[in-house]
Amino acid sequence: MLLIGITGMPGAGKSAIYEVAKKYNLPVVSMGDVVRYETKKRGLELTPENVGNTAINLRKEYGNEAIAVVCLKYIENNLKDKDIIIVEGIRSLYEVNYFRKHYPLVLIAIHSSPLTRFKRLVNRGREDDSTSWEVFVERDLRELGFSIGHAIALSDFVVINESSFEDCINQLDNILKEILSNIEKYKKYNFIFEILK
Repeated sequence: MLLIGITGMPGAGKSAIYEVAKKYNLPVVSMGDVVRYETKKRGLELTPENVGNTAINLRKEYGNEAIAVVCLKYIENNLKDKDIIIVEGIRSLYEVNYFRKHYPLVLIAIHSSPLTRFKRLVNRGREDDSTSWEVFVERDLRELGFSIGHAIALSDFVVINESSFEDCINQLDNILKEILSNIEKYKKYNFIFEILK
């Protein structure tokens, strides 16, 4: 099994991977959905603060790789027969390392400027998105506290998502083509990281 991880700050455009995944018939597991599910399970409303606190509490309860643990359990219980799985919403180097302990992982970062991301979140209007710049900055700092910056910095591929949705889709499509046409190379990928430890 090969995992393709998607990382990036809130509003960077990580969900664009769903469009490209459809084209290649690849399953996508969302780490953000896991946190939102846990928030609701705890009887909390889906607000930026509640979702953020749930993410923090899960990490306090189960360690820094908590969300990856839950996602991997889901993958092994439901998608074991799949050769390639996309994991959307990787937030930390701890999660990257946890996944890599179990399966080869290729990491793609999607990057956009703060202003671009803020405008997208305001337009998206999901329950846990903020329309306040202060709350947006607070969320960014919380994400950076999880070590998402490390995951982005150590990504294997980077998509710069500052223009159109189509441009982002095209960049992701080219990256997936590269990975799929060299799948055996990427399945041996974790070997490199073992040597570097």
